[in-house]
Amino acid sequence: VIGLIVSLAFAYLSAPDLALTQASVEVVTIILLLLALNFLPKGTPHESSGSRRLRDGILASLVGLGAGLLTFQIQASNFSQASISAYHLANAKPGGGGTNVVNVILVDFRGFDTFGEIIVLGIAALVIYALTETLLAGAVGRRLADRPPDTGEAGDSHPLMMVIATRVMMPITLMVALFIFLRGHNQPGGGFIAGLVVAIALIMQYMASGFDWAAARQKYPYHGIIAAGIFAALLTGLGSLVLGYPFLTSSYGYFKLPFIEKFELATAMAFDAGVFLCVVGAVMLALESLSRLAHRSGERPSPYPMDVDPSRTAQPEKA
Repeated sequence: VIGLIVSLAFAYLSAPDLALTQASVEVVTIILLLLALNFLPKGTPHESSGSRRLRDGILASLVGLGAGLLTFQIQASNFSQASISAYHLANAKPGGGGTNVVNVILVDFRGFDTFGEIIVLGIAALVIYALTETLLAGAVGRRLADRPPDTGEAGDSHPLMMVIATRVMMPITLMVALFIFLRGHNQPGGGFIAGLVVAIALIMQYMASGFDWAAARQKYPYHGIIAAGIFAALLTGLGSLVLGYPFLTSSYGYFKLPFIEKFELATAMAFDAGVFLCVVGAVMLALESLSRLAHRSGERPSPYPMDVDPSRTAQPEKA
């Protein structure tokens, strides 16, 4: 709820890029929390005393109040030097070839920062994958696989309406992501938001149809997708070095093809494509790795794709 309120605040303050990013990140975070809730204890092992809760409440209030006052003080300060935002607003179009100042900053003016951030994102996803693989290979993984359900499971584990809705919406969501990606240089959007939209569409297939069903059909090498994204961004920067310009210097031009109106192409689009691939690969690798922790031994994918009859379940394979 707080995240959605922040998104509305961004939209109200004329920051649609931030609003779209915040909303997309909130959806991914909710999915991550749903996966994590499966492993939380059903009861609190030890209740904190009243005095300890009071102390924690006072400390949390003081920290929150201090952070709020610090933010207000920074906003109210009158800095002697002019803000750098005026430079970005004045040079976004002539220097970067785009009217979306936020996107031009990310892929052009501060492209090296973004390049480092997608590398960190990829490393974080690979670390999550490595940790879950190690966990599943040991005694903890065997205990997770053999644990009995804490509560009775629903008769229809994959509701028909949700299954159909997610599969029908899949191509529509991918088209929306493509639209967001292509318009990002001049309108709100870009590779980061488009990558989150695609990741949400893919992970919803896992949630609606089950891990086994989705994994058998989404055989994407997420490690390779992360590497391809970083390589695409790196190649864009190296191209400018070959031509004698600083690393990640972008260029743009206008072209016209038969039967097509004049359109703009920028090298920053290739960099943004790298961001898109890295976001999709990292988010999917992390969420898929955490999803595998919830897989119990003896479970097999249903042979009936739509699960029309909940009483029909796949029988465990006999040794």
